[in-house]
Amino acid sequence: MTEPTPQPLTPQPPMPQPPTDAGLPTAPAPSFAPPPRPPRAGTNGFAIASFVLGLLGGFPLSVIFGIVALVQLRRRPRKGKGLAVAGLVLSGVWVLIIALAVTAVIVSGPERNAAGEITDPGTVTATELTSGDCVNGVRDGASVTTLPAVPCTEPHEAEIFAVFSLRLTEWPGDEAVLDEAEKGCEQRIGGYEAAMMDDQTLELMFLHPSVESWRGGDHEVTCMVMDPKGKRTGSLRR
Repeated sequence: MTEPTPQPLTPQPPMPQPPTDAGLPTAPAPSFAPPPRPPRAGTNGFAIASFVLGLLGGFPLSVIFGIVALVQLRRRPRKGKGLAVAGLVLSGVWVLIIALAVTAVIVSGPERNAAGEITDPGTVTATELTSGDCVNGVRDGASVTTLPAVPCTEPHEAEIFAVFSLRLTEWPGDEAVLDEAEKGCEQRIGGYEAAMMDDQTLELMFLHPSVESWRGGDHEVTCMVMDPKGKRTGSLRR
């Protein structure tokens, strides 16, 4: 019986290992940049103008600019709707204030009798004064737009004795207006001349148009007699 002869073991080569990523170049991970931000929408210029003019009292333009701004904002959404609305609201407030002021002047006007004499005091504009009216407030300043008128039986600063228009087609300058106004008042003093001759303290005074009021159609001169020392009671006409 033959014994098996042992055979030498031949070493087996090691099993190949699966390749690893170690040592191999790797591609960089892709990066994604955020999308660019849309440009900020500006404020509508007409809306800004409407708001600013509404604050300053330029209500005609403020209304126009406010409406234009709202129309534009419907087509191209931008900032400024609130400013446009505020400009329209402010314009409405200014219109209301002016209306109330005009109403107050009308309501507070003096009452006159059938002869045109003032029976109850009130405020009149300088262009509404007529001969025989008695007024206060002529000492307050050089520029006069309204005056408190009172019956001549009450204490007053001045009495109106003539109102006339300058016969000039163009603005001749301040000095020419003053000269024409003074000459016209002296020629029309009439029944007040005796009072001024008897009382040397009385002064002749007149209201005349300025260059601004002249452009608006005011060419009238208002002549009056006043006592610089204080108020008087009763008419000076004789």
